[in-house]
Amino acid sequence: MSSLFSNLTDRLEVDMESLLSGQRQQREEEENDPIQQPSDDSIMCSICPTLSWQERLGGCLGCMVLGYILSFGSFFRFKDLMLGDPSPFVVYSTVGNIISLSGSFFLSGPHSQFQKMFHDNRKHATYIYLGSLTTTLAVALIPFGDGGRKFKALILVLLLICQYIAVTWYCLSYIPFARQLAKKLFNKLLSRIEDLD
Repeated sequence: MSSLFSNLTDRLEVDMESLLSGQRQQREEEENDPIQQPSDDSIMCSICPTLSWQERLGGCLGCMVLGYILSFGSFFRFKDLMLGDPSPFVVYSTVGNIISLSGSFFLSGPHSQFQKMFHDNRKHATYIYLGSLTTTLAVALIPFGDGGRKFKALILVLLLICQYIAVTWYCLSYIPFARQLAKKLFNKLLSRIEDLD
């Protein structure tokens, strides 16, 4: 029995050594091949060549924290929104959302992140989210006349709500069964509202 075990461990050591030497040889060939297409990892390394995994995680967390601070800090501009000037409130919130979203590029790289964003499971939420982000900024920066300020405020608030619903639905796609649970909760809420009528 012990000889069988020692033969097995010897075989594993030989296999591991050959595997490691094969990986080293493949890496050396890739470095010396100038025509090779870059992989997703090499794209990320060419964007941030000296960042370690901890630094990438720190960059992601830094972007997310900064983005959330801007988004939640926009509520200090809520008074401006109520007085008919929605641009500061909406612009800070939208820019915060963009910075938060761009933080994920540190972890997986832009190419991989775009592939994940436009996966069949979440592409509709992505289109709505990106569309509402750009439309929000466009509407916020377009000057309306004095008579159109309330209309502009209403459009911007609706677009901001659309952003948050779309990004929530997008994030739920990464959690198993979260969308189904959200649908059930929403249906229960609707049925209770209908019972109140």
